[in-house]
Amino acid sequence: MIPYFFGVKHMNFGADTWWIFGLIVSAAVTILGFFLKRTINQADDHEKSINEIKRTYVTKDEMKDLKTDVNKSISKLQTDVEQIKDTCLTKRDFYNAIAKVENDIKEQNKLILELIKETNAHG
Repeated sequence: MIPYFFGVKHMNFGADTWWIFGLIVSAAVTILGFFLKRTINQADDHEKSINEIKRTYVTKDEMKDLKTDVNKSISKLQTDVEQIKDTCLTKRDFYNAIAKVENDIKEQNKLILELIKETNAHG
């Protein structure tokens, strides 16, 4: 007998209806267990996410310092690049200088050959 709260003191079930009551209770417990497990798993996932954020977050001051350091580094690099542009030859200038040296060597070789021919002709 199960107490009934709508004015009737007891509710009587027949022997053939107890299995339905057991099935309904089992289904309710299973559904509640499923949702409870899912909720606990979600809470665990949220806790992992929060711990990851705590482990990797950066404060505004740290970010500001990092930005300042990066800007200083970029400025120094820009200065270094400008200095390199001022003190180094370009590829085109290098090739032009080498070509001029080669022409000078050719002219000197011609002069040396002419001097050798003249000394052989006179001597």
